[in-house]
This record gives sequence, structure tokens and C-alpha cells, in this order.
Amino acid sequence: MLTPNRILYCSDFSENSERAGRIALSYARTFEADLLVVNVINIRFLQHPALIGLPVYGDAVDSVEKRAEEQLREISERFKRQMPAVQTFSRKGIPGEEILKLAEEQSVDLIIMGTHGRTGLSHLLVGSTAEHVVRMAKCPVLTVKSQD
Repeated sequence: MLTPNRILYCSDFSENSERAGRIALSYARTFEADLLVVNVINIRFLQHPALIGLPVYGDAVDSVEKRAEEQLREISERFKRQMPAVQTFSRKGIPGEEILKLAEEQSVDLIIMGTHGRTGLSHLLVGSTAEHVVRMAKCPVLTVKSQD
């Protein structure tokens, strides 16, 4: 039976991501595991050709990064009330790839993340981070379905 020592919770700060976070916290407490929290700023959206070169671009990126750090800090503070071993990570890149890199770097035993339940054209255009992580991860992945 898998007894995770290091759990990676992937947050995009959405409502469904919060559900996954509650489950990740519960698992970490149950197994007395370290809890790692990651948010990946998706560079596919930040590097849109229409934004590059605009004076606002640099400020927009800084603003997104600052807000992500604030939200990660809030999650960490909330989780640390219930367990001390919480680390946060902020990355920029393609979310699925960055999640997998961090999982490898940190020797993660379990990844927990939400899904948005997109289908059809929306799924094709946006892609599925959760699907990519499930397919490519070297450890188990628990996905939490949205409650649409």
C-alpha cells in the first residue's frame, strides 16, 4: 500500500482547486506527510503575441506573479494552522510540465490536483493539465473532479 511521505497539491486558485486542497491537507495529516503546494503561472497566456512589446506587459506579469505569491501565502498560512510541514512553490511555464519537474525534484509520492471537466473544443484549445500530469507522472495522481 502506498503511504506517501511527500504530497504535491497543485493549485490554480479556482474553486475546484480549493476542493483538491482540502483533500490534499486531509491526506497529508492522515499520513503525516510533508505537503508541498505549487502554482504555475501559465506562460502560454502571458506570452501572447498581442501583449509582448506593450509597456503594460512587464507590469501585467509582475502583477500576476505578485497576486500568485499572495494567494500561495494565504494557502500556506491556512494549512499551517493544521500541520507544520507545508512548503509553497511558484513557477512560470507550461503547468503540466512544471508540475512534473517539481514532483521529480522534490521526490513527491503523490500529486493531488483538480480538474475543470472541459470537453470538446474547450478541451482541445486549452488542453488538460491534469490529463498530461496523469499520463506522465512517475507517481500516483489523485484528480478531484469539478462539481459543475
